Amino acid sequence: MMTANLPQRCDSIAPVIVIPALDPDHKLPELIAALRNDNPQNKRFSHIVVIDDGSDETAQEVFNQLAQLNDVIVLHHQSNQGKGAALKTGFNWVLEHCADTNVGVVTADADGQHLAEDILSIASNLMTSTNRLWLGCREFQESKVPLRSKIGNVCTLWLFRLFTGEYIRDTQTGLRGIPRSYLTKLKDFSSCGYEFELDMLLNAKRSGIAIATQSITTVYEDDNARSHYRPIIDSVKIYQRFFKFAGVGILSAGLDYGVFAAYFWLTEDLLWAIVCARVVSGIFNFSLNKQFVFSSKDRVMPELAKYVSLAGVLILANYVITESLRYLNVTPYIGKPIAELGIFLLSYGGQRRFVFKDS
Repeated sequence: MMTANLPQRCDSIAPVIVIPALDPDHKLPELIAALRNDNPQNKRFSHIVVIDDGSDETAQEVFNQLAQLNDVIVLHHQSNQGKGAALKTGFNWVLEHCADTNVGVVTADADGQHLAEDILSIASNLMTSTNRLWLGCREFQESKVPLRSKIGNVCTLWLFRLFTGEYIRDTQTGLRGIPRSYLTKLKDFSSCGYEFELDMLLNAKRSGIAIATQSITTVYEDDNARSHYRPIIDSVKIYQRFFKFAGVGILSAGLDYGVFAAYFWLTEDLLWAIVCARVVSGIFNFSLNKQFVFSSKDRVMPELAKYVSLAGVLILANYVITESLRYLNVTPYIGKPIAELGIFLLSYGGQRRFVFKDS
C-alpha cells in the first residue's frame, strides 16, 4: 500500500471521513470540495481519507489532485481488493494516526450517492452520541431507485431482521457513522467485499453497539451506472454463509426425512421417529456447519452441548407443529416437511447467535 500526504498525528476528537474509491470521476473532487467548504476550523471532521482500491491509470489524476489538499489523505491499493478491504485500510489509518479521543469515522461512497450535508449530519450525530453505529438511510419507495437496489435491500433487510430481530430500512447504505471502539473489531473481519458492510451490522449488536438511523436524500443518477456493485456476484458473496447453511440444511433435511419415514413406517411412533431422525441428521448437520458454514475453531464439546440444547427445542417445536397438522388430517409425511420450513429459519438464527456465536 502506497500513501500520500500523511500527517504525523491527528489529535482532534472530530470524526474522520473515510471514502473508498474505484475509478472515480469528477463527483469525488466535487463532494470533497463541498465537505471542506462547510467545515470551519475542522470542527465537523478532522480529515478525509480516500482509499484508491486499485483504480486504473485514468483515475490517478483525480487522486493526485486530492493529495494536494492539506486535510485529505490518499491511500493506494496496488490492486483491487474490495470495498471492505478499502474500508479496513482507512480504519487502520485512523487507529494508527488519531488520538484515542477521536470519536470514530464516517464512511461515504465516492459515486455521488451521498450529499455533503448528509455526511456532515451523520458526523454531527456521531459527535453527539459516540457509542452508536449511525446509518444514513435512503427511501426505497421512491420511483427513481433502480430495481436491483430495491431487490437487494429487501433481501438483506429480511435476512437481517431474521438474524437480529431488528428492523432497519436500509441495510446496504454506505453512509455510516462508526464509533472508534468498533473500529478495533472491524479491522480484523475476514470479509473484504460488499459483504463486509452486512457483517458490520450483524456483529454490532453482539459487540454492544446500538444501531441508530437517520433519513438522507436518495440520490441515483443514470440508474446508478457508476456503481461497481455486481448484482449476482456480490449478492452471492453477501449471502454466501446463508446459502451454505441452506445447502447443508437441504442435505440434512433429506437425511432426516429418510430416517423419519423409515422409522415411522416400521413403528408408527411419531415422537421417536422424529427424535431418531433428528439425532442422525443432527450429527451430520453439526459437523458440516461447524467446519463448512461457520468455520468455527472453538472447542467441540461446548458447542456440541449448545447444539444439543438447541436441537431439543427444535425437536419439540417440530413435534408440536407436525402433531397439530396431524389433528387437521394432514399426514405426517406431508406435515413434517411443512414444519421443517419454520424449523430451518429458527435453526439458522439459533446456530449463528447461540451455538457458533464466537466464530
